[in-house]
Amino acid sequence: MNFLTNQKLTKFPGSEPQGTLKAKKTSYLKYLYILFFLFSAYSATAQTANTVTIEGTNLSFQKAFASITKQTGYVFFYNVKIFENAKTVNLNIQKKSVIDALNILFEGQPFSYSIQDRTIVVASTAKENKGTGSIEVHGSVINSKGEPFPGVNVWVTGTRVGAITDFDGSFVLHNAPANGKIEVSGLTIETSKLDIDGRSNLIITAKEKVSVMSEIVVNNGYQKISKNRSTGSVSVITSKDLEKIPVSNVMHQLEGQVAGLAIDIEDSDNSFVYSNLFGSNQGNGSYNFRIRGQSTYSANSMPLIILDGTPTELDIRTINPKDIEKITFLKDAAAASIYGARSANGVMVIETKKGRKGKTRFSASQNYAIANKASLSSLPLMNSSQVLNLEQELVDKGVIADPAAAAGSLYYSTPISQGVEYMFQEKRGTITTVQKNEQLDILRGRNNYDQVTQYLMRPSESNTYDFSFSGGENDYSYFTSASFSNEKTQAIGTGGKRMTFTVNQDFKLLNYLKVSTSLKGSFFNFSQNGIGLTPLASSLTTYLPYNEIVDNAGNSVSYDRRFYSADTQRLQSQGYLPWTYNYIDELNNADTNLKEQNYSANISVTAPLLKGLDAVATYYIEKSNLDNNKFSNANTYFARDMVNLYTYLDPSTNELVHGVPLGGINQSSRFGKDSYTGRGQLVYNTLLANKHSIDVLGGIEFRETKESNQTGTLYGYNETSQTSIDLPSSTPNTIYGYATGVSYNNSLKSQTRRFLSYYGNASYTYDNKYTLSGSARLDDYNNFGVDKSYRRTPLWSTGFKWNITKENFMKNATLFDNLSFRASYGYNGNISLTTFPFTNISLADVDRYSQQPYAFVSAAANPALRWEKTGIMNFGLDFTMFDYRINGTIEYYKKNSKDLIQEFPVSPFYGVPNSMLVRNASTLEGHGIDFNLNAIIVRTKDFEFNLNLVTSYNTNEVTDSRFSNFTNILNGSGSTAPIVGYGTNSVFAFRNAGLNNAGSVQVYDKDGNIVQANTTLTNIEDMKYMGTSTPKYYGSLSANLTYKKLSLYLLATYKLDYVLFKPSFDMYVDRYGSFKGYDLNSEIDQRWRNPGDEATTNVPGVRGMSGYSYARYRFSDDRVIDGDHIRFKEVSLKYDLSELFANTFIDNASLTCSARNLGIIWRKNNDNIDPDFLPLTGSQMKLPPTAMYSMGFNFNF
Repeated sequence: MNFLTNQKLTKFPGSEPQGTLKAKKTSYLKYLYILFFLFSAYSATAQTANTVTIEGTNLSFQKAFASITKQTGYVFFYNVKIFENAKTVNLNIQKKSVIDALNILFEGQPFSYSIQDRTIVVASTAKENKGTGSIEVHGSVINSKGEPFPGVNVWVTGTRVGAITDFDGSFVLHNAPANGKIEVSGLTIETSKLDIDGRSNLIITAKEKVSVMSEIVVNNGYQKISKNRSTGSVSVITSKDLEKIPVSNVMHQLEGQVAGLAIDIEDSDNSFVYSNLFGSNQGNGSYNFRIRGQSTYSANSMPLIILDGTPTELDIRTINPKDIEKITFLKDAAAASIYGARSANGVMVIETKKGRKGKTRFSASQNYAIANKASLSSLPLMNSSQVLNLEQELVDKGVIADPAAAAGSLYYSTPISQGVEYMFQEKRGTITTVQKNEQLDILRGRNNYDQVTQYLMRPSESNTYDFSFSGGENDYSYFTSASFSNEKTQAIGTGGKRMTFTVNQDFKLLNYLKVSTSLKGSFFNFSQNGIGLTPLASSLTTYLPYNEIVDNAGNSVSYDRRFYSADTQRLQSQGYLPWTYNYIDELNNADTNLKEQNYSANISVTAPLLKGLDAVATYYIEKSNLDNNKFSNANTYFARDMVNLYTYLDPSTNELVHGVPLGGINQSSRFGKDSYTGRGQLVYNTLLANKHSIDVLGGIEFRETKESNQTGTLYGYNETSQTSIDLPSSTPNTIYGYATGVSYNNSLKSQTRRFLSYYGNASYTYDNKYTLSGSARLDDYNNFGVDKSYRRTPLWSTGFKWNITKENFMKNATLFDNLSFRASYGYNGNISLTTFPFTNISLADVDRYSQQPYAFVSAAANPALRWEKTGIMNFGLDFTMFDYRINGTIEYYKKNSKDLIQEFPVSPFYGVPNSMLVRNASTLEGHGIDFNLNAIIVRTKDFEFNLNLVTSYNTNEVTDSRFSNFTNILNGSGSTAPIVGYGTNSVFAFRNAGLNNAGSVQVYDKDGNIVQANTTLTNIEDMKYMGTSTPKYYGSLSANLTYKKLSLYLLATYKLDYVLFKPSFDMYVDRYGSFKGYDLNSEIDQRWRNPGDEATTNVPGVRGMSGYSYARYRFSDDRVIDGDHIRFKEVSLKYDLSELFANTFIDNASLTCSARNLGIIWRKNNDNIDPDFLPLTGSQMKLPPTAMYSMGFNFNF
């Protein structure tokens, strides 16, 4: 450990010997950079020359330092007073090394130098104070790389004088004895001692412990505190952890990293092109994440995200992972209750990177990834012969009616398949049975599913470029980055581009004000023109295996979609626009584009008021816009279909009259969100008598979020001239003969959310052994009840921590290096973003019958609407063992949520929308265990092997649901209402009793009696509880292996103890016996056909789909499968290339190759089903993820 002396730590910026003009210019540029957040060349003044040249007579040391700094980029730290006795120098240094130049410069002077990394520390050779008096000692604790060590204990042995280093590693010791001895200790550094020896300024280079524990500071967004004094449940992920998985979305990087964090990734072929294009923080079909399970039914279920100290409304994909320094997860009340009424779901605190003192450092990286092309082999699809057999049965049993029998009546005209056409031609007598069979045999020989992947799918790929630079002086530091990503999903025509930038700065004003500023931006441009797997979804016009996208001659094939082909041809002959659908043409003409812009700016000013007392003011602004534009030109099916539907043949003139103008149709929407946060707080930190550590903060915060959404449609739109044609003033007739209005789809919505909060937090630590903490917050929200007692809610927490290894009875214990116990309890809150206390009235377009605008009540008033509250009790044990080779945390928690918002039914005579009211009417309890274990298995000079185990257990139970509604479950909708005594995601199934002799499903009731499909069930006990659809156990196992310059990272994730329904077909025949549409699930081929088949199959027949038969089949107990599985998620190989660039300007370089989504290692079900990607369920089409391979380079210089 090196202990170096200086006083006022000053970096002298480069200047020209001719005067101060350049220095002033540099200063001017710096403040422009600060005020306007612009890139400045000033930050890159430090160079990396390997030699020094100085010429001049009677030069001052300051000028000599400036010249060396400019040429080499080395930073000087010194006390200006030591130059009072300095001699001027005459120099003629020509291309000398830095050390040779310094030796010449310092020869015969009353001071010396020492080099630490790129820092030159100048110290007087004379002792400052060798007496026994008291002095004030200023200093910093850094690591071997010059990076600050926050949260380190520094005290004078045998006295009550001490301090804890700040976030920048600095400390001040007041009234320290000049001949005293300082001891420095911390969770991850070796304890050491040194003599003050009269020095008033110290730079201490601490040696890190051989340990896998690196997170020593917890940041909750309001304050930073040493982890060994934190009473709350927190987990910290650093940039090094994120870099192991090279993807463009941090959500993918966090899978399996944190105990208690469950992440569900639905779209596996991309990282930022997905449906949640605007940060609703509500989750979506592409991803969702939860911290310690579910605490609500219908309110906001996503964790609160904090970005650089303030809540953000932005989606996680807007943040460049390369910009992230650290992510802290706050999981219990002691950690998260400081955020009050939005913290019940946990809090995710993201810190972006900051600049550090020293020369400008540049970083550049590039990563390319490509995935295998999707295969349909995993989808349970019927082949052509099976489809034709089904169609024949549907025709024979009259389920599909002959559209030719209703010729001229468009109400009953529907498109039919090529196979069904041959079947009806036989029935009409236009072809013989032999001819029909010959044509059907041709169709049976086709298997054109591969045309879907050939013409509509592709391998997904992505390309990402990142660039950043950072550096700083004593009073100014900066970090600036920019990134560009380009993604193409597996669906041809769908992809996106993302650009981000970040500018973070820290500086001092007036020598005492600390100012931090941040400016961030993200820009997206998405194309959503893909068709993908949509043709295979359940519909009347499903792509059948004998269909063709392109025929043998290479021509694209068109299909009827609105009417029977004969009717389509008749209408087209009358002058109607072509009315067929062509996959290739649609792909070529589609033009749906989304553009999103997000900006955020943050400024924080810290002013020291008294010793240990600071005032902090923060202001944050966030602006987002999303423009969604779908232009359907005149050649698209949508535009042609709209024009034709509103076109009729005028019998008086025998001419077509268009109610919708010819041309394109432009549908647009614009979503905007503006957020403002202001905060003022006082922060007090002190260490008394080297035993009493006190941290207190209190403040006030206001926040406002405004959302707006505007939509509109333009008809007869010309994209070139950007003109449109107004609709006729009269109500147009449709092709069916009646008049109805055409919707412009014009809407305008706005919403404002305001919060006013008062908060406080305090912690006290005695002798590094016992810590007691408490927090309180009062939140006021404008969208809750009319009375202020409903709008306001107090939330609080208290916590305790005991560092057991600090006790005397543990001094001789060798098993544990550190052992501590934590306990906390408190209340967090939650809100609903879609529920309001007042009556909601929505304005609509034109009524079909009256042709007048109308309004309707969309939500009833709820004047007693109030906060949801969640009480959390947490117990935790933190430990390190065997000389820091093993460390871990085990925690038990219990959650009690009350006043949960829930819908309940009321009489329809009240006029309430959907006959449902929303009230704070339910309670929910949950509990779980989080466990994390890190172990260094092997560590030698050249080889290291580490293992990390993350496991979580979580379950919950509804304890009060006074307005439970079981109707949806009993009628077979599959949805689960809150049921007392069961979890929120419980799975209930019908007790299957097989089929009757008519092919309809039978079930058992609670008493074992067989119930037919036309009999209604009324008791929830008639259903069988199967388990939960949410895994109770989940986590990961990862390994890090390092051999010399080669590093290997492996990650496997698991989910256990949950169930799900096996994917089934959609209801292709309605309860009235009419054809609803095709479903291609191969299970249909196992259907009941004739009496006696009930002995060999449970799949209902065509006529057995009526009543509750289909639902009781789809949600029967024999269709429940286990979801338990283990997945090989990631493998990454990194090689250090720094030696290849040893004699260049590049400091270090690396090459990383990785592979993701490598498949399931083990699954409990025997159906070869991937539980995370159910393959085929009616209109939902999913493919399991294909392996994605990537290669990336990283350079630092």
